[in-house]
Amino acid sequence: LNPLITYPNGRDPSTAFQDNEKNYYLIYGYGTDELGGQAVLFISKDFSNWTYLHPIHSNRYDKFWECPDIFNITNRVVLKASLLGRDFWTIGDIDPNQLIFIPIDHDLGEFVQLIDHGKFYASKTFYDPMNDQQIIMGWTSEDDNLGPQRGWQGFHTLPRAIFLSEDGLELRSRPIEALRTLRDSQSHRHFNDIILPRELPFQLIPNVNGNQIEIEINWQFPMNQNLDFGLIVLSTPDGTQRTNVGITSRNNTTVMMNWDLPGWDYLSVPNISESSGCQLSCNRDNRCQAWTFVKDQQINKNCFLKSGVPFLISNLDCVSGVKQRENNEQIIWVYMNRTLSQKNPNAAHGPIHAPVWLEATSTNNQWFLQLDIFVDHSVIEIFEPQQGRFAITGRVYPEEDNANNLAVYVNNASSNNENIIVNTIDIWNLNTIWA
Repeated sequence: LNPLITYPNGRDPSTAFQDNEKNYYLIYGYGTDELGGQAVLFISKDFSNWTYLHPIHSNRYDKFWECPDIFNITNRVVLKASLLGRDFWTIGDIDPNQLIFIPIDHDLGEFVQLIDHGKFYASKTFYDPMNDQQIIMGWTSEDDNLGPQRGWQGFHTLPRAIFLSEDGLELRSRPIEALRTLRDSQSHRHFNDIILPRELPFQLIPNVNGNQIEIEINWQFPMNQNLDFGLIVLSTPDGTQRTNVGITSRNNTTVMMNWDLPGWDYLSVPNISESSGCQLSCNRDNRCQAWTFVKDQQINKNCFLKSGVPFLISNLDCVSGVKQRENNEQIIWVYMNRTLSQKNPNAAHGPIHAPVWLEATSTNNQWFLQLDIFVDHSVIEIFEPQQGRFAITGRVYPEEDNANNLAVYVNNASSNNENIIVNTIDIWNLNTIWA
């Protein structure tokens, strides 16, 4: 009987929806160099004989889409797909006459709309009727060259519940509640009101270790300061092997002299001679979230507009900026620093990050941010569980047997002596589902 569909030659079918006349509609991924990536639509009366209709949505950010899904959350239609090596979402509506998807704002392939900011691809969603929620799981592949020696390659991420922001314009996610049942209550450790010293390269959290753990940490830190601090996981006692889960912020992100925001470019703007012209080009373009002007490059290759906000890197040749939001929110970055995560030079050591917008009118000029961090040997998954504004999945491969400690650090503290505080931190060992 197979294959049921032979044209066009796509992949990854997903049941999309059913109309009032009991027609089934199915989409799968397709694309060509000429047409770009597409989710193509089919119709069937019996779920066996399918007729190709047309692309339900397409764009030219990549030449092929994989693993598309389309589903309803509350009163919105969400379309997701895998392209450019990442998983993206967009929110919109389906034209009932033409049966095409129309995004409300940003589109698939624009980095402001990543499902996960790390090693997360080929995700699939399904509806959980018991808890009335849509669930998503992604594939996290290996990030080193030793998969054949281990005898396996990659695995699924933790399941996440996906939902919409209060205004219905953003797709968000958090770990499903059922994961709490894996917590070993006897291993629970709780600390609170820890004021971090202004200079703290590395300090162990006493009597806590594990490489299959969950950490809930509530940070409090001053607004609009040049800060860099965080939690260390999978660390040796001396910190020579470790992974940092950190937060960095700047006192001004509108124009940042001597900083680069590398990557996520969608346009190089011609005829720009000053950084102010690059900033103006970004402000005029709805797609643009950030920009970088390179001072020592020729005039037609020096202004780069970005569809997301990359992680900032010091560079004396660059001026960069983040487009500011009208509601006066300020941006920070949550990151995973893997520089010391493993010794293997063929493993990925680069940072993974997620930009987060925080309200500028917080209590006493302080920001508050909760992180929920799952560590399982070679994978770290970071969430912001209260509002679900980001997720980060990263792979690490610590070789040392005693790389199972937790610590904290402060690289840059407040310039006016305001404190960085761990309001609470809760740590559990996690039981295996196979027991």
